[in-house]
Amino acid sequence: MSQYLKPAQIERNTPQPVYQQIYEQLKRELVLGNYQTGERFFSYRKLKDIYKTELRTIASAVELLIRDGFLEKRAASGIYVIKQENLSEVGNVWYAVMDEQCYHPFFFNILIGLVKEAEKFGLRLIVRFGKDREEFMRWFAPRPGEGLIITGELDKSILKAAGEKCNDNMIVVGNYGINGNFGHVTTDCYDKIRESLENAAVCKCRRFAVITGSAKTKIAADIREIVEEFCSKNKFAYKDIEELSENGYAGMAMLKDFKPDCVLLTEPAFSGVWEYMLENSLKCPDDVFLIRYGKEINDNSLAGRAAIELEINSETHGKTALQMLLKNSKNINKVQMQLVKHFAES
Repeated sequence: MSQYLKPAQIERNTPQPVYQQIYEQLKRELVLGNYQTGERFFSYRKLKDIYKTELRTIASAVELLIRDGFLEKRAASGIYVIKQENLSEVGNVWYAVMDEQCYHPFFFNILIGLVKEAEKFGLRLIVRFGKDREEFMRWFAPRPGEGLIITGELDKSILKAAGEKCNDNMIVVGNYGINGNFGHVTTDCYDKIRESLENAAVCKCRRFAVITGSAKTKIAADIREIVEEFCSKNKFAYKDIEELSENGYAGMAMLKDFKPDCVLLTEPAFSGVWEYMLENSLKCPDDVFLIRYGKEINDNSLAGRAAIELEINSETHGKTALQMLLKNSKNINKVQMQLVKHFAES
């Protein structure tokens, strides 16, 4: 017990209240310490001695832990640990991106979310970007109780091999059609894509195009399927462009003869598409109704240049993934997109 308590780190001269600091430190203790359900926890007076503070400050911190389901108070008996069977003993958190295009904003914003969440629990984050699978398997060397958060170009074989190393304490982040004994954080995009297409149709768009990276990825395949189904149902023209490097300028050049009046494109392609629009004196939404898929909610670069921005907060993906990892969750958690309009509706 008290393996992770560090009262010397409590700051008295900071905007964050002392009870909040104690709460976060005790939560870290409960997550990482070797506690069993029903085990008696520190008494109020013991915690008062450890932190050298007032009993009411300790009581405020403990009440938050009771609220969050870490502890329970038994009348005339004391404070006891609960629900510890659902918590992992994660010490290090491993984050791997299995992809050649490691510059993708989605991957980096997941990392930011992981860093912020790991700091709350005093966890160390070990990070690797790269597609070499043999090197990844050499790199991933977890100790018992540690877990993996992974994204990028994944398949069952790499997830099976990684899972064997960490007792399947693993969270996959991204839209994949892969099932297994792991938790999964995805983006719930289907309804928002359809809604954006309906908005384009209301604006008299009849020729729809899609620009994505590799069509082999599930998210690219899903986008294409949704748009193609929409166009087929409404008897609209449709064309898709697979631009492996997600170069939007090259993608628009390939659509020159098709002359789309609506283009849905993935986030890395947007800057190139906008460059093409400017160079060819095309206006949005008058000439081409642009639907920007996957804009990060806090990224203001070229904000408002598309007719519709389908926004995500990948930091939330990272935070959610770490929370699930600590509980060794095998659930599917869908993060909602936001649809932001930048055109005048008639």
